[in-house]
Amino acid sequence: MNIGLKMGELIKSIGKRINEALTEDDAALSMEYFFLLNILYGREDVIQHDLANIMKKDKSGILRQIDLLEKLKLVVRVPDTDDRRRKAIVLTKAGAKKVEKFRQIEADIFNGLLEGISQKDLQVFDSVLDKMKTQAS
Repeated sequence: MNIGLKMGELIKSIGKRINEALTEDDAALSMEYFFLLNILYGREDVIQHDLANIMKKDKSGILRQIDLLEKLKLVVRVPDTDDRRRKAIVLTKAGAKKVEKFRQIEADIFNGLLEGISQKDLQVFDSVLDKMKTQAS
């Protein structure tokens, strides 16, 4: 039993389904962009450095993503009143709507994947994932 291979295949399949659903959107963005937008959702104190750490990416890669999202009017840079060099990355209303739409797409996909799986099986699966995550940390 190769759990790692099965988990990898499942994650790729889910990612592919989400990306396919997202490309149907008028301003198609990859899942990577939605991960960034999701981090910003409901927060106004996140800076580029924080995003790079959370996403485990280099600052220049995050900068390119922020530039594109700003061009699409999904985020804005808000200057800090005390430190002019520091700028918070904040979702616009359009950005928040994108996140909400993405979350609905994601929920629909996962609900479809969970059809026919018992609550008991889901609880066991959740417990196993928690234990694996703890051991990996």
